[in-house]
Parts: sequence; C-alpha cells; structure tokens
Amino acid sequence: MSCHFQHHLHSSRPLCIHADSSFVSFHTFWLDVALQATQIQQLEQPVWALWQEDSYEFLVLLFAALQAGKQVLLPPHRVSDLEKELAEQQIYFLQRLPSTATPTFELQFDATFLNQAQLYFYTSGSTGQPKKIPRTLQQLFNEVCGLEASFDLPEQAIAIATVSHQHIYGLLFKLLWPLASGRSFYQKQLAFPEDVVDLQKKIAHLQLPNYLISSPALLKRWTTDVVLQDCHRVYSSGGKLDAGVRPLLNRPITEVFGSSETGGIAHRQADDALWTPFANVEINCAEQQELAVKTNHAFSMDWILTGDKVQVVDANNPKSPFQLLGRLDRIVKLEEKRLSLDAIEVKIAELAEIQQCHVLIHEKEQRQILAVVAVLTVDARVLLIEKGKAAFTAQLKKQLQQKLESIAIPRQWRFLTQMPQNAQSKLNKQYLKSLFLPMTLPVVLTQQSQDMQISYALEFVPELECFKGHFPNFPIYPGVGQIGFIQHFAKQNWVDLLWCNGFEQLKFQGLIQPYHTVELVLSRKAHKVSFELKNHDKILASGRLLFAIPSDV
Repeated sequence: MSCHFQHHLHSSRPLCIHADSSFVSFHTFWLDVALQATQIQQLEQPVWALWQEDSYEFLVLLFAALQAGKQVLLPPHRVSDLEKELAEQQIYFLQRLPSTATPTFELQFDATFLNQAQLYFYTSGSTGQPKKIPRTLQQLFNEVCGLEASFDLPEQAIAIATVSHQHIYGLLFKLLWPLASGRSFYQKQLAFPEDVVDLQKKIAHLQLPNYLISSPALLKRWTTDVVLQDCHRVYSSGGKLDAGVRPLLNRPITEVFGSSETGGIAHRQADDALWTPFANVEINCAEQQELAVKTNHAFSMDWILTGDKVQVVDANNPKSPFQLLGRLDRIVKLEEKRLSLDAIEVKIAELAEIQQCHVLIHEKEQRQILAVVAVLTVDARVLLIEKGKAAFTAQLKKQLQQKLESIAIPRQWRFLTQMPQNAQSKLNKQYLKSLFLPMTLPVVLTQQSQDMQISYALEFVPELECFKGHFPNFPIYPGVGQIGFIQHFAKQNWVDLLWCNGFEQLKFQGLIQPYHTVELVLSRKAHKVSFELKNHDKILASGRLLFAIPSDV
C-alpha cells in the first residue's frame, strides 16, 4: 500500500472522523495545515510546545509548525510548573491562529524538509525526571513504514485510541500511520472499554474495519460482555500486559515493546511468547545480556543500549526473536547483597492477598530501605481495615519468610486500590517513590481532563499528614485539608490561577476516612473553580473557589 504523507494530499477520503460521524478529508486537512503554517511562519520564536487534547487540532498544528520551520516540543503533561519553566526559556504553547486568507503556503515533503523537521519527545518520567528525546519527521516516517511492513492492517481501517497522541505510541499508531497510509482516525480519545464498543457500533454504517490502540492499564479492566465490533486487531503498549487479559477480549492483542529513545522495537501476539523485531529493526545481545537496538527510526543510527536484559534465540541473527528477562536497573545492592527487585515482586505476588505490587528502594536518612506498593484482593483489603495496617503487614511478612531471605522482605508497605498511572497510562514509578515521603496530598490514581473539566480518582491512605491527631481513635480528613488539595490541583492544571481569595456555597456533607477512594471533579468558569467530591454516588463536599488571575493584579 502507498505509504507517504504527500501521496494523499488531494484525496477526498476521510482522514478524521468526528463524534457526529462527519469527517475531514485529507485534502481539507492539508489546506488547514497550509493556512496555519502561513500564520505560524510569522511568529518570532523558533521553538514551540504543543499540547492539544483534540487529535485533529494537534495534527494540524504539528504539521503547520514543522512546515513553517519551527521546532516542536511534545511535553509529557501541561501543568503550571512546566508552563512557567518553558516560558522562562521563551517557549510557549502553540494555539490555532485566526486566518481568513486563502492559503498560499507551499507544502514541502522532500528529503531536506523531512530531515530538518525536528520534534522533541519526552520519556514518560515513570522512572525519573523526563528526558528530552529529539526525532526528525523522517525518522517518524521510517517508523510508520516499519509498522506498515510489519502488520497486515486493512487498507481503510479506522484508528480508535484510548491513549494520548502526545506520547510517541499514540502519535504513531493513531495519527501518523493513517496520515501516511490513507486510513482514518477517530478524533477523540476514549476513556473506557464501553466507550470503545459504543463508538464501534456508531460507525458501523461506514462498513469499515477498525483497530484499537490501547494500554495494559485499560485492557485489564475489560470484561467478556464488552464485545468489540468490526475490530481487526488491538494494540497494547506502555507496559507488560497482565497474563489472563487476552481471553477477556474477542479480538487478538498485539503487544508492542519500545521506548521514547528507540521507538518501536518488537511485537508479540501471546502471553510469554518471544518478541519479534519490527521489519526495520535489528537487535543484538551486548554485555550482561543487555539488549542493543539499531534502526532507522531511532534518534541515533548507532546501536542503542536499552537497559533490558534479554535472551536471544540466535545470537548471530539481527532479526532473532528474543525473550525479555527484566530491567538491568532493577538489580540493586543492599547491605552488600545483590537483589533482583523483579524477583522479589514475583514472590510477593504469589501471596493470595496480593493482586499486584511494585518493589522499590526508598532513601531515608542516607539509608536504603526496601519498600513495596501493593494492590490487595477485595477480601484482603477488608482484612487490612479490620486488623489494622501493623498486624496485617506482620502477617504478610511472616508468609514471606518462607519465600525470601530476611533482607529481601520489604520493610515499608503502602496499600492502594490500584497502581497510579501517568498521562501515558504507564506505571508511574517515580510517583510511587514519593508515597514513602511525608504525604500532604491524597494519592492520585488516575486523572482525566476534557475542555474545562478535570476529574481525579483519589485514594486517602492512612499515612497522610492530615489524618495525624485528627482524631486519634477516629481519623477523618478535615475540611481545611480538602480545600488545600483542591487549590493545589486547580492551580496545577490552570496556570493563570494565582491564589484563592474566597469561597462560595461550601458544603461538607460526608466524612473522608483512611482507605477511602474519592472522585474529585473540577470545572472552571472565568476565575471560579467549582468542585465536587464524591464516593460512588454520594456527594461528600462541594462548592466554588474564587481565584485571583493576572488581569486582577
């Protein structure tokens, strides 16, 4: 199949499908790009940040900025601290610019343009501070060609995504692959399995197959009564797919393994199957069995070490299937003893009470302490609340004495209802480390934003500072503490909010106690932020916070 951005410049075929089933053609899209490129070319700054929830708007501005000779940063999130940090470097977020003129901009797609068009991705930040990774449009196009050569996707399939296009996986699979191959994508990012099937039914009249771009975090929430419609294949990336998830879906799942540094590396179709390198990827087994990757779509043409330990079937074959054996950086030295954090996790996960866990090293007073964040089964969570954390944890440690040597049994434990995910639906390992520091904010399990509304799933662990002494035998989270974290989340998301200078219609109608999970919904109108705290359908607190904004100062 024809695979190049310029091959579909004048096509009347649908590129972007809207919620009302109307669509934007390839031809209209490229006219839109030319209009915006004309305006962006006149802007002084050479580098712009891009964050757009709307996939169509994102794609227009991305190509318009690159066509206008600008470099584009794709940040991992858009919070006030990042906006301030970028603004200090005179890097601002790009928005659609008003335009009434007929486009006169001549689009470029030659090799010179593709090699000079520069983007910067950020690593997910799941294991530390996000790193900036440069990629050219040519390298991204090479990766799209690698996808096209590796998978037998139907010629007119529609891309449906539950992951963000801000991350390289979503950008490639949802937007660039359809754009280069003449396929289509659905404009909005979907949040739940039911949303996916509802959409598939809604677009059934188009009589086109679709493919789903998702993540382990969402796929493990699937149930067998949610039946995919006209779906050719499901793609999953961002972490290991849990064993037992595949039977929940009625269509095959292709796991994709890669990183921001290397791009896609390999894929597989079954639990515990060997990984097959992509068509344009070569692999090698370096020292300490570390995986090395060479491909024309990575930021470097040299061999790149990934930090993954592997076993290669044929060491002399650069296309050899391989088995992943864990991260090399998960081997630690504790009190002169080498320990595998992955191996410890396996043993903890064998306990009947444990559904999922993550073991980490916590630095405390210049000492390294083994710690674990665990998700319990429903029955075990009831026991935890009945017995109390100290007695429950002692019971788990006693069981682990049969499985692990003493030094390998975690000293500190945190119990959650689910593992926190970052914006790319990946396990947020750096955030998990912060749970062992003094805690002033509830744990953010998930976050979703749409237009001027943001919702959080929050968990109130007993270690929160606000529970201490309030009250000794009946801890509750005080109202003043609730106002505190609501202000924090509002200012984190809306950079122009300066400080809270008033309240309206505050109501505290229910108690928040240790181990409660609560939904926080924030919505904004001008300088007012309305909030609602809910536990299932019960409203616990509500009201409006009034903020000072720059125009007031």
